[in-house]
Amino acid sequence: MDTSPSSGDQQGAEAPQPGPSGESPSEPQQRTEIDISETQGTRLGTCKWFNVSKGWGFITPKDGGQDVFVHQSVIKMAGFRSLGENELVEFECKITERGLEATRVSGPEQADCSGSSRRPRVGKRYRRMRCYNCGEFSNHLAADCHLGPQPKRCHNCHSDDHLVADCPNSKKKSTKDDPSGSKEE
Repeated sequence: MDTSPSSGDQQGAEAPQPGPSGESPSEPQQRTEIDISETQGTRLGTCKWFNVSKGWGFITPKDGGQDVFVHQSVIKMAGFRSLGENELVEFECKITERGLEATRVSGPEQADCSGSSRRPRVGKRYRRMRCYNCGEFSNHLAADCHLGPQPKRCHNCHSDDHLVADCPNSKKKSTKDDPSGSKEE
């Protein structure tokens, strides 16, 4: 169900393939060219390309005919489901409004697919955390600090006679945060 214009760019200079974009002007003509025998039984093919981030791609049948859309949900394999480029697969398909779509994809003789070696990028952004015990910006908190419990001290200059809020070396000194100025009025 991707509507990005780049999805059609990956299909090459061949005849437009049915797929997630659905923007091909010759799409109704392609539907009439599909032979009903292309949807009957198990067929062999190779993975033309597969986008591991989006979870879909196309299979080129060995016996010719139109490329077949494949979604990761119909791939038989354990764990993260994907197809490697040029991977030999066995598949069954059906006719949909956008063309041929795989309903079952496995390796030869119904074995598990081997899949792609690529994995999608994880969009996880790490936040910098400061340990209240040692003052380091790292990936641990005070409860897991490798130094053990430390005396209270300033995390800017590491002095024991004041805390970070009262540090004379702090760059962020503001008069509006000074509670003593507002009490004297």
